[in-house]
Amino acid sequence: MAIVRWNPMADVMALHNEMDRLFGELTDGVGVGRLGDERGGPRQAFLPVDIERSGDAVLVHASVPGYSPEEVSVTVGGGVLTITATHADEAEHGEGVVVRRERFRGRLFRQVALGEDVRGDEARATFDNGVLTVSVPLVPAVEPKRIPVQVAGG
Repeated sequence: MAIVRWNPMADVMALHNEMDRLFGELTDGVGVGRLGDERGGPRQAFLPVDIERSGDAVLVHASVPGYSPEEVSVTVGGGVLTITATHADEAEHGEGVVVRRERFRGRLFRQVALGEDVRGDEARATFDNGVLTVSVPLVPAVEPKRIPVQVAGG
């Protein structure tokens, strides 16, 4: 019988690889997306956003570099902002063999709950240098009304 030296790092790395595989399956199409989807399905990536709330509007900034304004769709309904950017795969250029492909080509998607106190029908979207900015006005807050108290029976 041979004595085998235990290597705890091998167990840790095996666990790490298995967790990566499991999370990759769970988030396929939701998270960062698989750039080399071996199953040939549509590729989708989570669109990161910055959200600001000022006194009169909610501002949402989303980076969509490489996408044109025509490829971006913005909708607001039921207090939810939906941003979708779809980029068709471009045809191969030249006759060379692709050695590495890291630029994402596919669909970016994000939904942001804004709440019921927004005026979605007045939302505006602008696109500048690959940054989409959506401004959604807020419904003005109702100020409490003071009711004078009167003496009864008098």
